[in-house]
Amino acid sequence: MKKLYIIMVACGLLLITGGCKKQENAKDSLTKGLSTSGGKTLEMIVVASDEVYNGALRDSIGYNFEIPQQGLNQKEPLFDVVHLKPEGFIHSDMLQKHRNILIIDFKKGNPNKMYSEINQRVYPQAVYKLMVDNRDSMFSILSRFYFTIKHQFYANEHDRVYTVFKKDENVKLDKQIKDNFGINLTISADFYLAKKTDDFFWIRKETDHESYDIMIYKMPFTGNGLYGQEKIIDIRDQISQKNIPGPANGSYMGTEKRFDIVSDTIKVNGILMVETRGLWRLFGDFMGGPFVNYAFCNPATDDFVMIDCFLYSPKKSKRDLLIQLESIVYSINR
Repeated sequence: MKKLYIIMVACGLLLITGGCKKQENAKDSLTKGLSTSGGKTLEMIVVASDEVYNGALRDSIGYNFEIPQQGLNQKEPLFDVVHLKPEGFIHSDMLQKHRNILIIDFKKGNPNKMYSEINQRVYPQAVYKLMVDNRDSMFSILSRFYFTIKHQFYANEHDRVYTVFKKDENVKLDKQIKDNFGINLTISADFYLAKKTDDFFWIRKETDHESYDIMIYKMPFTGNGLYGQEKIIDIRDQISQKNIPGPANGSYMGTEKRFDIVSDTIKVNGILMVETRGLWRLFGDFMGGPFVNYAFCNPATDDFVMIDCFLYSPKKSKRDLLIQLESIVYSINR
């Protein structure tokens, strides 16, 4: 597991966890009593003067935040970075309500520290302010806290989708998932249960040109060998071949193994998971797209559970759409 660093807090900038403290008011439970933040999906604002931003800092921002998202069949960056001058940001109430903000304050006498505001003004929102007086400190601190910033910005996107889904929740489907798998997920009313058995659910949302799909599968936990990437892919392919047919006779979904498959260990609401990203394809047909698979041992039942999210959207970019499916997994036991 990557280590999350503790952010130092300055006077006037309070560090708030943004979700750990229970709210007494039911209306406030989704938005913390705040108005909604703005910004496009996975867009981040970098506030810095042209003199500071242009050159090495621009390259560092690109290296850390604009590298391609893994597991997609076309190049899309982790974030869409928008550079703003301080004067333009300070005088815009709309921009100050953006969801993901990184401010670079470079001037003599600054303390060379990173400060943060989490869900202070709008929800969800993270504002990170890097106050430095030399370039070496700027790059050192930015490198040190890159993962923390990235993690929080992604959490903001998941929180945004969760808030939307919770307001239009498919209560019946959520209860079926709880009864079958012993986990709580928040799914919007746009999704429906396409297929179910005692150990398998296929959940879908379909539009004219897109399909959002989730497979949930459980089996007895037989040891940590289930977490190996090859084993996860093997289980995924067995389940999808059996349960996810394609439109052509005899076609079925499986994993596209001619492209990279990447895995990481993550923690979602206290549950350790192996996240695996890659591409799926229809064997016997010509459809495909990205998938992200989450494998974990359910602490409530001791079952080995896989939640597999896969997307078909031939006419659109995939990164922003996949966030909707990821956010369902990140709602687990919330």
